[in-house]
This record gives sequence, C-alpha cells and structure tokens, in this order.
Amino acid sequence: MRTLSLGLLTGCLLLSGFAAAAEDLKLTGGKRWLIVASTKDLDIAIGSARSLGAGSQVVTSQSGYYAIIRGPYAARTLAQVKKLDQSIYDLPKDATLTNGARFLKSVWTAPLGATVMTTYEIGKPLRLSAGDVSAEVTLVKIGDDYFSTEVSGHDTSGHSFSFTVGKEGDFAPSQAEAAFITLDATSKVPQLVFTRYSGGAHCCTQTWIVSKPDDAAGWSLIEAANLDGSGYEFEDVDGDGSKELISVDNRFLYAFDSYAASMAPIKIAKLRYGKIDDVTDEPAMASRLKQDLASMEYSAKATTTLWKANGYLAAWAANKIRLGQGDDAWQTVTENMDKNSSFGPQECVTGQAIEDCPADNLKSVPILKGLASFLEDGGYGPLPDAAAALLR
Repeated sequence: MRTLSLGLLTGCLLLSGFAAAAEDLKLTGGKRWLIVASTKDLDIAIGSARSLGAGSQVVTSQSGYYAIIRGPYAARTLAQVKKLDQSIYDLPKDATLTNGARFLKSVWTAPLGATVMTTYEIGKPLRLSAGDVSAEVTLVKIGDDYFSTEVSGHDTSGHSFSFTVGKEGDFAPSQAEAAFITLDATSKVPQLVFTRYSGGAHCCTQTWIVSKPDDAAGWSLIEAANLDGSGYEFEDVDGDGSKELISVDNRFLYAFDSYAASMAPIKIAKLRYGKIDDVTDEPAMASRLKQDLASMEYSAKATTTLWKANGYLAAWAANKIRLGQGDDAWQTVTENMDKNSSFGPQECVTGQAIEDCPADNLKSVPILKGLASFLEDGGYGPLPDAAAALLR
C-alpha cells in the first residue's frame, strides 16, 4: 500500500533552498498551517484532502512534494489545533505545524459544501431560472399526510413542461430541494434537479431530473437513484463542463458491518442524451477513483484500527480491485478480516431468495467467500486469483 510520508516532506523542505513564498501561504503573527500528509502524487494528495473535508488544501512546496494542509490556526501545538477545530479528532503521528514559508501555491481546495440547492415547501412555489429556462417547484398536499411534487416551466424556444411525482401520495418529506445544474453541457439549457428526503435514521433521498437534450422534441422527466442519506453530490470530474452525479455503492452499507462502521466505494454517473449512465469504470474517471482510494487510506492512516474493520476492508478492497491492485489487497483482507463477525452475506439452504427465506433457513457464508461473491456480483473485477478460487 502506498503511504504518505510527512517526515520526508519536512526533511526535504529543510534541505531545499529558500525561495520566495506565496504571500497568501506564508503566515505571520503566530499562525500556523497544519500539515497532515504529503506525497508526490496529486491524486493521492487530493484524495487525502477530501477525507479531511471542507477547507482542506493541497499546496506545492519547494521540495516538489504536495502537502495536504488545514488552517491557518493561531496555535503552536497540535493539542491547541484540536481545541480550535472540533472537526479534527484523529491525526497521523507525523502531523506537524508550519508557517508555510516554503509553500509555493495552492493547487486544490476541498469544496465548502454540496451544490447549493433551494428548499421548496407546501403551497409555496419555488421559482427558479437559469439562462433560457424558468421553472416552478412546489409540494402539494394530498389528504392528511401525503404529498406530491409538481414542477412546471418553459424555455425561450416555447417548449414547456409539467410533471408530477408522487401522484398516489407519498409521505411528507423532511426536506425537499431544487436547483438548475448543468449535468449535460451539450444541451443549450441546464437541467432542473429536484429532490425529496424521506427522513429517518439514514434514508433516503430520491432525485429527479428534468432535461431537454438539443435533439429532443421536448422536456422529459428522469428518475434517478433512490439513495441513502443526502443522495448525490455533483462534480465536474473530467472537466468537460458537465457535472457528474457522485454517490457511493449503497450495497456496502450494512453488508459487512453496522451502518456507522460501513464504508462504500464511489460511484459516478453521467447524464447523456436524456439517460443516466454509470461511468465509474470509464478511463476519464480513473483519477477520481484513485482519489477515493487515497481518501480511504488517509482515514486508515489517521485511525489505524480501520485495518481490522470489516466494513472498511470490504470497501477498500473493492476500490483496490477496480484500480488493478487486487492481489495485494486480497492478501491484506485475508489477514485482517474478522472471520467471526455477525455481519456478512447469508444464503438460504432451500435455495430461495434471501428476502423470501425463513429465518430458520438462513446460513452465514464464510466471510471471505461472501466478500468474493459480493464483489463479483457488484461488477468489481476481475477478482484476484485467490478470491476467484473461493467461488469455484
């Protein structure tokens, strides 16, 4: 596994010549940057910064390394930083503070938050416009406890649209939002995205997209995935002007550990010609997959107990396999997975589908065989030879 070496960065900085520092990175007045990791690989640096969350930066240094930083903080010790920033709970052992004198420039900053969307409410139409299109979105009450969402609008070419979802009546969502987002830059008009969050412990956000490709006669309604938590994030991964729909593989949640202890590999979708395509494994997305793996590995660098956690290992192995690093990953999984965990795949001794199987007929599958089958069924392949052998 590739690791991030803070000690190497610090040594290189001390040995390198003293060049002029960027004014916005060189700190004065007792302020310090927190350096959490460093690497010569930009994708690994960005992935690590993603793990740290909003405001984290990747900066270049005189040593030729990328440093992953947070701050600045009016602090002289790591303990003081933790008191100032409650979002920091675990740090790698080689984390350190610096005034940034040998930093050159910032090359990436973690977004401050998700794509801004606006809430729409019962009987209070939300009116939106972007470029040549305008729309109205509202919740409509059906009976005592049920609601539908109505959207309508038009573009300057004279094409109008009107759609209703939840016609039979859905329970009132705890949150409902909408925004125009450019998901298909080949279209002259942006797409209207609207969501409804069901509430509950960790479920679920339903997303719809109203779109009009340039070769289409009119607008159409596209139902996207029903996802755990807050649903999609939107990010232009390949720089083509269209934002991809970013989520995680929800199948991993609860599969090998509790919900809180589960991790899941990234999934990437793209709106093309009025249809949502899974593009996770397309070459243009490779850097983003590498960043997702680096984010996981930074988490385990800061919290080393993750290397004994089945929920982490399952998702990590999936990421490693689809990046062509499956053999070493499977060895790590074999050595570290808890073979006696109460979580894991099951099979029905009568051959019935799991959801139709009586509890008395359910039998646990050996965890490694279960993971191999789970990854194969999910399209994470080709499996390492040692994993594939378990399924023969």
